Amino acid sequence: MRTWTAIVMVGILALALPAGAQIQMTFELSGDPGRDPIPPDGSAWHEIFPAYCAMTTQDSYEDNGDGVVSACDFITLSGTRYHVEWAGPTYWLECEPGTPPSGYEPTDPQTGGDPTCEIWHEVYPNFCQEHHIEGWDDNGDGVLGPCDYVIMGSLPCHIVDVGLNITVTPVGSPVEESTWGKIKAFFGI
Repeated sequence: MRTWTAIVMVGILALALPAGAQIQMTFELSGDPGRDPIPPDGSAWHEIFPAYCAMTTQDSYEDNGDGVVSACDFITLSGTRYHVEWAGPTYWLECEPGTPPSGYEPTDPQTGGDPTCEIWHEVYPNFCQEHHIEGWDDNGDGVLGPCDYVIMGSLPCHIVDVGLNITVTPVGSPVEESTWGKIKAFFGI
């Protein structure tokens, strides 16, 4: 019976923690995006997912050679090194007056132009919900940004702010090499 219990437990752990599984995290740069192509060390980053509102500080940044924050860069935040999987804008929208803004990332962003027919992924407060952008009312500058309105779910939503977001995964394995040996020893196999 002890061997079957061990086999079942190892199987459950294998399903729960696939080899190389790493949690993706989303951070937003505090301050004015676009001010500096690569944020200087010491920049403050706001965690959006999974721990909304946790603040962290940038220790270092390794660019992939394109001179801007983009996929395949590396960033070290509060001592942890991350691989940048995605980088792009987050639009903070107020869809109903008096309610806190909600955050959205375009799934396939255009270069600051008309977002009509794009699908936006909600990052706060309802992480992972997708929304269709039905229209855009520009403030006259020709760029999607603050003071514009987008139509989402038949509601005119005011863009109150735009941030730079990155989706990252930690570099390295979160599981010690000896963990499986410890589990086997616990079950006597």
